[in-house]
Amino acid sequence: MSVAGTDAHARLDPAHLPPLVARAVAAARAHGFPYSCRPEHGRLLQALAGGARTVIGETGTGYGVGLAWLASGAGADVRLVSAERDPERARVAAEVFAGDPRVTVLTGDWTRIHEDGPYDLLVLDGGGQGKTAHDPAAEVSSLLAPGGTVVLDDFTPSAGWPPLHEGKVDRARLYWLEHRALDMTEIRLADDLAALVGSRCRMRGTETEWRGLEHGDVVRGVVTHVAPFGVFVELPGALQGFAAVPELDWHRFHAVEEVVRVGQEVTAEVLAFDVERGQVRLSLKALEPDPWLAFARENLGRTVRGRVTKVAPIGVFVQVAEGVEGLVPRELLDRACAVGEELTVDVTGINLRRRRIALAVG
Repeated sequence: MSVAGTDAHARLDPAHLPPLVARAVAAARAHGFPYSCRPEHGRLLQALAGGARTVIGETGTGYGVGLAWLASGAGADVRLVSAERDPERARVAAEVFAGDPRVTVLTGDWTRIHEDGPYDLLVLDGGGQGKTAHDPAAEVSSLLAPGGTVVLDDFTPSAGWPPLHEGKVDRARLYWLEHRALDMTEIRLADDLAALVGSRCRMRGTETEWRGLEHGDVVRGVVTHVAPFGVFVELPGALQGFAAVPELDWHRFHAVEEVVRVGQEVTAEVLAFDVERGQVRLSLKALEPDPWLAFARENLGRTVRGRVTKVAPIGVFVQVAEGVEGLVPRELLDRACAVGEELTVDVTGINLRRRRIALAVG
């Protein structure tokens, strides 16, 4: 919910709002409730609701503005369930949707959302965000269907890492962005408004143990098949392992066969389990030294020599160490460069999480 979300809707022409949304906004205004979601967020919810197949959940109904956006985008056979702890707000919201049999408004704490689901789409608005000590983060692994989407609103945009709020690390936002069960990202909706949107991972289950293995175990197996997207490995106990291309080697390569071949014995770290596929996700490179760490430790703020590996519209990529490339932005170049050319560059910034190195021509 946003502090002035109701007023933001009121400034729009009601004829340009879905009828349910206009009705919910009128109810919020009539009861002096300012904390509805903003129109920018509402349009996002409407679009996401179109992808739901069975059920949508929401915490914090308020007077139903966000729920109305969801209902306006959801299919005719999709159920919508929302929980509101204030009995009077829940009563009025239920009246707003009295003519829509798809919608159920529950009266009670946000945890009542556990009564339905798992959800194709879950909007954590009035509880479960984990923003305060009295509001624990929802356990989305049990609330979301595999591939389901979760949305959290009312964040201020953050451009750096780690994300900051009022000059301090935003622990709640960091929790969601690094959640192991989610592929999460921040979406800027306005200069002063952002939302977090993520999907429950289909390929990375939340199971930490499976078939006698745990995350972090080191295993040895034999490569049985090489594909353009990764390699398949036969593990002890008739288990199948799989290592995707990004997990094969720290260094750049053009073909998988440059790293491994069929029949080769390999050692790898267990990253995750894809139980539906009966597969163990592996990383070969996890057991090798990370060249980015060594480079970062020694070279931040220093001048180094490198070779141009790619010329792109945004600038030139320069290999500054074996397996390590950085970018000189186009606006910092004083002339055209060619692939293979040697450059002297200053290392002005390093982000290990994003695997980015900022360079300037020395």
